[in-house]
This record gives sequence, structure tokens and C-alpha cells, in this order.
Amino acid sequence: MDEHAEYISIAEAATLLGVHRNTIRNRIKAGRYKAHKLVTPQGETYAIERDALDLRGDTPTSRAAQPLSGPVHHNADNPSQPAALVSPDQQAQADAIVQRLLAPFIAELGTVREELGRVKAERDAHALTIAELRRRAEVAQAERDRLAVAHAAQEPPGAQEAPGEGTG
Repeated sequence: MDEHAEYISIAEAATLLGVHRNTIRNRIKAGRYKAHKLVTPQGETYAIERDALDLRGDTPTSRAAQPLSGPVHHNADNPSQPAALVSPDQQAQADAIVQRLLAPFIAELGTVREELGRVKAERDAHALTIAELRRRAEVAQAERDRLAVAHAAQEPPGAQEAPGEGTG
């Protein structure tokens, strides 16, 4: 890290540029901004070189945000504790540990995705069956109605008793 450069946090860069914090993160990952990864008790973050942001002119948002004079601090319990830079070897070791810790979860995620795919396929098959059964029910109802009309047309006019004229 250049000791003479001014560094700002992701939130400050987002405020200066008028974009979302995730936009800043994506631009860092794409290499558009020169930034240094920092490990804090809350996780990884970046210290971004203010000059790398290509700020043009003095905008209201750039006047409102104040640059950091030192490393980014992200320890809410102890703000005086600075975030520390890690060496590439330390970062590689940390990445390996994280990968080992995540491996069982990643494997389980694959199993869950397979199960979800199977359940979705079953659901789709059941939906097709339901649609076919509904279609058959409509056909059967239409046939029943047709037969009822045909049966009523075949009966002689006095064959049905009027209400209240029954024997008894």
C-alpha cells in the first residue's frame, strides 16, 4: 500500500460516485479501481485508492464524503483497531481453510439441487396428469349433459309426474 495515497472505504466510494456499494465491489473485482484487500474481524473489505476512482470535478457527493487518513476501520466494538493487510501466503491459507470448511456444504448443496430437480419434474408430471384428468372430467360432464337432454327428449310428455301429484 502506498503510504502517501488516500484510501477510502467501499461505502465512501459509492457515495462519492453516486452508485451502490455492490457496483464498487464489482468494479474492484473487474480491476477498474486499485484497491487493497483488508481482513477485519467482520470479514474482508477493501481500501480503495481515492485517485483510482477518476472523480471528475467537485460534485455535492464528493464534498460530503471525507477520505480516510489511514486504513479502513470496520470493528464496531473497537473502532481504534485498524484492519490489517494480509500477505498473499496468508490469503492463500485463509482461502484453503474456507474451501475446506465450505466443502461439505457445497456437496450438500449439490445433493439438494438434484433433489429439487427431481421434485420439480414430479410436480410437472403431476400438473400434466391433473390437466388431463380435468379435460376428461369436462368431456364426461358434457357427455352426461348430452345424455340427459336426449333422455328427456325421448320420454312421453306425461311420463313425469307433476310435483304434488304422486300416489299416496
